[in-house]
Amino acid sequence: MIQEISIKNFLSFKDKTVFSFEASDSKFREETQVVEVAEGVRLLRFAALYGANAAGKSNLMKAFYFINQFLFKDKEKDGRIDYPTGVVPFFLDDKTKTENSEFEIVFFVETAKNTYTKYIYKLEVNSETVVFEELSKENNIIVFQRKFQNNKFNTIYNFGIDDTTKAVFDLTCRKNMSIFAVYYNIEQNLSKDLDDLKNVKNYFMNFIPVVTGKKDIYAYTKEKLADDAKGNVKNKVLAGFEPSGFNISGISFTREEDGTIQDEFYVKVENQKEYALPGYLQSDGTKRYMSLNYIFHQLLEKQSFLIADEMETFIHPDLFEKIVYDFLSVESNHSQLILTTHYSGLMETVNNLIRVDSINFVEKKGDGSSELYRLTDFDDLEKFNGKDLTIYKGYREGRFDAVPDVKYLDYGKKVE
Repeated sequence: MIQEISIKNFLSFKDKTVFSFEASDSKFREETQVVEVAEGVRLLRFAALYGANAAGKSNLMKAFYFINQFLFKDKEKDGRIDYPTGVVPFFLDDKTKTENSEFEIVFFVETAKNTYTKYIYKLEVNSETVVFEELSKENNIIVFQRKFQNNKFNTIYNFGIDDTTKAVFDLTCRKNMSIFAVYYNIEQNLSKDLDDLKNVKNYFMNFIPVVTGKKDIYAYTKEKLADDAKGNVKNKVLAGFEPSGFNISGISFTREEDGTIQDEFYVKVENQKEYALPGYLQSDGTKRYMSLNYIFHQLLEKQSFLIADEMETFIHPDLFEKIVYDFLSVESNHSQLILTTHYSGLMETVNNLIRVDSINFVEKKGDGSSELYRLTDFDDLEKFNGKDLTIYKGYREGRFDAVPDVKYLDYGKKVE
């Protein structure tokens, strides 16, 4: 589980910015929304991020995505060994656009039942070169450390490998890739497990693919369900339709010889007669809702991590809230979810469904950079008691900022 991620000089995050999953002292819905991974370390399963358009919500998603992709990507497989790292610094400043980007992620991996190992991964990188990379664990024990100095790497390996394997790492880990990418390529040829590298690799590779409002998650879902030979996952996805008013009684995904997938939805009408309709006749909302049911089933099943950007696209607010409710009602599950959203109605469920410490904001500053903060940073929340003033109303009134500065045009036309 992720404790926190810090970002510096990446996209709109100019200064060091920390996004934290640490829970407050509140015991509200403790049993389903908080996991204690170490003594005194209580982590949230859910976080919602609000902000105006272009404030930086999607850039937080891209920071998680960058780390997850960079760790295991071998640039040579893209046809050239000098391929750019893909990092994008803060461009609205003459100084930062030439400086390195920095990331640090603190996370806990369950290495035995209810036993967690804390890891800290640090990365400093520019468009061409990894300047610094380090993995450490409890008590500041360095697993590996890699520094680029005087046009060469100085590397420390503390994960129990012989000189021959060290040479493989040194020779194949180019300046634009992570040590984890080398490990991923040679893992099957090693004579023994490298436990710390394996733990971290398995954790990050278990992440659920990013969900965005633009991404065609239905195509992804079709592929997965077409390969669900026993139909176990399909049946669980279908069960998500039952309380949702779609009247869908069955779904079918069949892969043809040419690789195309035939999709059908079975709809039961008032007389209990069932009709088969091809997928292209279903609404975007129906297909997205089904896809989200599948993705959230995988998230809970794998006890993994997902960041979803504008997940509510095409979804009725009641169904969107149902998806969040179902996720947050599962006990003893270590999955984590970040929602970046414009749906302020979700705030009406604070202290009813959602914890106060799960609400986060991002605000665009005057220099064009993004600033993150939490609802719990405000010290007068007791006045938002739901009698005369709610969290939702306070946000809509701009009391927490992170809303668009809207000015309506008035052309002075007389309305007849």
